[in-house]
Amino acid sequence: MGSERPLGMAGLHASATKRLIAWASAVVLGTACANQTQPPGGPPDIQPPLLLSISPGDSAVVATPKALVLKFDEVISETPVGARELQELVFISPKSGLPEVSWGRTKLEIKPRNGWKPNTVYSVVIRRGLQDLRNNAIDSTIRVVFSTGGPIPSTRVTGVVFDWAAGKGLPAALVEAIAEDSTTYQVLADSAGRYELRTLPEGPYLMRAYADRNNNRELDPLETWDSVRVTVTQSSLAEFYAFTHDTVGIRITEVAIEDSSRVLKVTFDKPYATGQFFPVEGVILKKADSSDVTVRRVETLVQRAIADTLARKTKADSIASVNLKDSTDEQRARADTLARAKRADSVAAVERADREARRLAALRGGRPIPPRDTTPPPKMQRPPVFNQVFVYLESALPPQTQFRLQMNNLRSLSGTLKSPNRIFSTPKAPPVDTTTKRDTIARTDTTTRRDTTTRRDTTVRRDTAARRR
Repeated sequence: MGSERPLGMAGLHASATKRLIAWASAVVLGTACANQTQPPGGPPDIQPPLLLSISPGDSAVVATPKALVLKFDEVISETPVGARELQELVFISPKSGLPEVSWGRTKLEIKPRNGWKPNTVYSVVIRRGLQDLRNNAIDSTIRVVFSTGGPIPSTRVTGVVFDWAAGKGLPAALVEAIAEDSTTYQVLADSAGRYELRTLPEGPYLMRAYADRNNNRELDPLETWDSVRVTVTQSSLAEFYAFTHDTVGIRITEVAIEDSSRVLKVTFDKPYATGQFFPVEGVILKKADSSDVTVRRVETLVQRAIADTLARKTKADSIASVNLKDSTDEQRARADTLARAKRADSVAAVERADREARRLAALRGGRPIPPRDTTPPPKMQRPPVFNQVFVYLESALPPQTQFRLQMNNLRSLSGTLKSPNRIFSTPKAPPVDTTTKRDTIARTDTTTRRDTTTRRDTTVRRDTAARRR
């Protein structure tokens, strides 16, 4: 009791201040734990996450690591762009099932499902899709190669995966190289179907590429694919022409009637083989009463395009020969005006593109815009495939009539032979144009009537005196 003494006014103020600071600190800490996002206010965050470090580093030779660790300068969202989970963005080669990806706010830990193997060269690719909590996404692919023992080979296999039926590159195709010991290396093609598979040990491989529609990293039935055998050396090239491999023959899905019922456009459910012929005797067209309809010829899309081109060229040459003598000064002046207008439009387009680039650079905080891919799309070395033909008839088909079309001996890309048929009906006859009616304006001239002014003379009557005698 004797050692205690009451606090003065200064002591009371100091105690109250300490309690207030402690209470404010607790509120701030509680708020930080409850809400992990940045407080409102200040300039908007438009910067994507910045990759600070990767361990093991690129081209490193290390002992078997626990995981590949990527550290960023801000929190990474657990919801990537274009995928359901983070692991869907990661491709580890050689593959060992779906990879395991552990999220740790500003870092990601990646490892194969069955762990890293010793004396193996690994290639890890993280495709675009990582983003921060404000949906600012990383716009480039992250790649790292390291070895758990032994040198890293400098080999590479490049090429293109084509969707053969579509006639263009197959975007995001999964390319695999399977070694003789079943070790499988993999890489994902870009949006144009191009791929580059690096650091494979030299030797023979069975390579295959397919459209992984369900993202399970496995080739499933009805997925388009192709395979080729390659012996990998320093640099190798392999192209793929993917299509659906099945044992089901070709079916006719549609018969469209064109050119005043004189041409049938026949569409199949899949492409036919590149060496397929369509002889006239192989096309059978019958009415419902089994009477035959004469087929004049059958053309593929290529043959039809060539015929149309020749027809257009003939017409253009005819027009040019007529207009050759009409090349006047007025026409030359008009052509010069059009040329100047085109040049002005081109300059304006360049200026608009430059302004848009500066605007995007300002939005990105001065960070350079990723260079636009100006590489022309890849071209197939094989001939294209088609799923349509045109059947030309000797005479027009009557309206509202049922027919049965059969195409004999069609071979699919898989080599299956079939003679498909389909029943179709011609449409109704077009209605008669009733807009041109009989001209009722020119009616009978009723102005010229019988002259009623000249009446019968009734003064001279019949003499009634000389009546009955």
